[in-house]
Amino acid sequence: MKVLIVGCGMQSYGMALDVVKFGKPTEIILADAFPDVALKLKNFIAEKGKFSAVKTAQVEASNIDAVAALAKTMDLILNGCPYKFALDITRAAIKARVPMVDLGGDTDMVLKQLELSKQAKEAGITIIPDCGMGPGMTNITVGHAMEILDTAESIITTDGGIPTHPKGPLFYHLVFAIETLTNEYTGMTQQMRGGKIVDIAPLAEIYPLDNFPVVGKVEATHGMGMLSTLPWTYQGRVDTLENRFVRYPGHLRFIKTLVETGFFSREKLKTEMGEFQPRAMTKAILEKFLMPKGGEKDVSIIQTISKGKGKDGKKYEIEHLIVDYSDADTGLTSMQRTTGFTGAMVGQMIVNGAIKEKGVLPPELGVPKLPFFEEIKKRGFEFNWKQTAI
Repeated sequence: MKVLIVGCGMQSYGMALDVVKFGKPTEIILADAFPDVALKLKNFIAEKGKFSAVKTAQVEASNIDAVAALAKTMDLILNGCPYKFALDITRAAIKARVPMVDLGGDTDMVLKQLELSKQAKEAGITIIPDCGMGPGMTNITVGHAMEILDTAESIITTDGGIPTHPKGPLFYHLVFAIETLTNEYTGMTQQMRGGKIVDIAPLAEIYPLDNFPVVGKVEATHGMGMLSTLPWTYQGRVDTLENRFVRYPGHLRFIKTLVETGFFSREKLKTEMGEFQPRAMTKAILEKFLMPKGGEKDVSIIQTISKGKGKDGKKYEIEHLIVDYSDADTGLTSMQRTTGFTGAMVGQMIVNGAIKEKGVLPPELGVPKLPFFEEIKKRGFEFNWKQTAI
């Protein structure tokens, strides 16, 4: 298997290591706009994966022709770029006729990718966007529940990657790009209530959770992009469908204060030092403050609780629980594992024929559920699901 990884940031470390350990690659190309970033990932693969058949290439992710040219001899594209490049790389995959998986995170972008499904089918390839932890793994748990249920009264999926030993004042450290984090806190979310898709702003509703698995007392709120395509996929079959992400108590209310007082505003302000954009300043400060200093450990947790009527007419509650920890041996955070491994696993399932359908498919429809669950257990994730009559 020959794999092109476009974008060599944090989550691509998880994708690359998973491909090396489980995909039996013969060649990997690492493409990034910054050669030093790609070289750093190449050295990581050599050290932790003991794999040397790696090339690097400098490319702008928005350059469709250049990405397609790199991909044309490959078997799979794994997109680890920020989601603003997802549509460009989808078009590059179609042009090269090579399947692609990305980590997503922006629902509007994913809906535009789905519009290219006919073109992907004509190219004879499978493309599955939004395949990280959440969205991604969360979609697959919901999809599994909806294969069992005929209709659902409620599906609530709660997830998050947080420190195992939090330190104040924010009780959090950065485990993915600061742009993604700030968008989760400020971009509008789509949830489903009363069978209708509704917009809910992040931080508008904060839910205290006293006994969340593994970590205990936390708080949860809605985040941009996390529910992904699920409301559109299951509209008409589900009454309430929501996703919430968790942080330790105090963090969300602090961020909410910043949002409400304008620290994330894009409108430039004039000061005696000149003009500046509050959002850019806030991102820079948070990135510096939240960046891991070394030795931090994190845990990622997904809990999906689905209640509804089964195809046999009886009522059931279905619970999925996935837990993963940072890995001292590889240096990967749990977020790199749950996000990067998910994209890599789904890509390998396309290449090995476990996923046969062509086109652009959301993960809840495109990924076979039980085989995927077997794959995450092979990688050391704690996973359980249970179905209870109610």
